[in-house]
Amino acid sequence: MNVELIPVADIEVGERLRAVDPDWAALIAASMQENGQRAPIEVRKLGRTGKYALISGGHRLAAMKLAGIDHAAAIIVKASDLEAKLLEIDENLCRRELSPLDKATFMAERKAVYEELHPETKHGGDRTYQVDKLVHLIPSFTEATAEKLGMDARSIRRSVTRFTHIMPDVREKITGTWLADSGAQLDELAKQEPDMQRRIADFVIQWPGARKVSEIVRQLAGRPKPTPPGVIEKVAGIWRKASPAERKQIIEFFAPHLPGYQAEERAAA
Repeated sequence: MNVELIPVADIEVGERLRAVDPDWAALIAASMQENGQRAPIEVRKLGRTGKYALISGGHRLAAMKLAGIDHAAAIIVKASDLEAKLLEIDENLCRRELSPLDKATFMAERKAVYEELHPETKHGGDRTYQVDKLVHLIPSFTEATAEKLGMDARSIRRSVTRFTHIMPDVREKITGTWLADSGAQLDELAKQEPDMQRRIADFVIQWPGARKVSEIVRQLAGRPKPTPPGVIEKVAGIWRKASPAERKQIIEFFAPHLPGYQAEERAAA
């Protein structure tokens, strides 16, 4: 794709899926003042208005405005509204700093957009006879996303499940908390009923030191703290998890300390 220089003033940002972090934009602006723009943004033309709509590169564009750069290096993409939205989502999903909650949000949004672009791939969607014959040629959302973003199918489905099973107001409340950064704890939250999810979210805000959803649920339900496992329970737990070879090693280790074994040894002597 060709990179063109276009006026920053002609680029419309519109409503973005992810807000610009002003501190991060300022850091990029400082780099741009010293080294210039190193990576192009992506835009698409808005009809014959001479204007452009931003697809990806929100922080870079904000940085250019802060740095006083009046022309941006940009790749001009031919894309519909939905295709442009998909490109924006994919750029965000490739970012390492996304929390598991952010990733779940973008993944669910990607699913919605992809299935709107390809309704024939949606489970239970309407299909004409002609489309039904060709539907196997169009990858499902999970297949397409796995190939596009290099993710495994299981993590994609897990992200979407996190989003769909956690209440919208709960997702908003826990954004920026430790809970948003823990995929395992988000999965625990998703298993709870809506009312309990809201109570957990309030608890996380009020008592940020608690770091396990199961412990928060225990406290909210007023259940006593479980008794720590004793020696026998710990040994039994190790035995249950051990492989046959490991169990054999355990028996060989303890055998010399057992009374029956010692009696046999004396008799043999």
